[in-house]
Amino acid sequence: MTRTPSYVTVDCPLTLAEGLAEFAAANPGLLPPGHGELREFIRAHDACHVLFGLTTAVEDEAVADTWTIFGSTVTLRRYASYLRHPEIAGLVKEIGLWRMTVGTVRALPRVLRAIRRARRMSAPWPFYDYAKFLDQPIAALRRRYNVCPV
Repeated sequence: MTRTPSYVTVDCPLTLAEGLAEFAAANPGLLPPGHGELREFIRAHDACHVLFGLTTAVEDEAVADTWTIFGSTVTLRRYASYLRHPEIAGLVKEIGLWRMTVGTVRALPRVLRAIRRARRMSAPWPFYDYAKFLDQPIAALRRRYNVCPV
């Protein structure tokens, strides 16, 4: 049985940095080595997972992608350009198109809730500027941005 990560709880007392560390420990190998644009994008996306209280389960990925597009400062064009990156495309291939499709269909009610909740946010989450919030508690950030995990 897999333990539910602390960062998914609504009133999570962890800082964003601690939540990201927990996320990384639960998902080794997701972050490419070195520095660069793809690594920066993935780290910013991981911060969205933590802020929105989502794991890397296929259904949660569908919700994370939706909430990131509708509730953060990243543009759809920029987001889509990263999804076409060979490393990301390889991950999609590894998961399988059928599994992703089924997971997305199962997540549809949560995806729609994420769109509604993103529109209720007090401000869009600063996708690439997440680092300035690393020392702040996740619960406080959720209150500040009016984020209620789905």
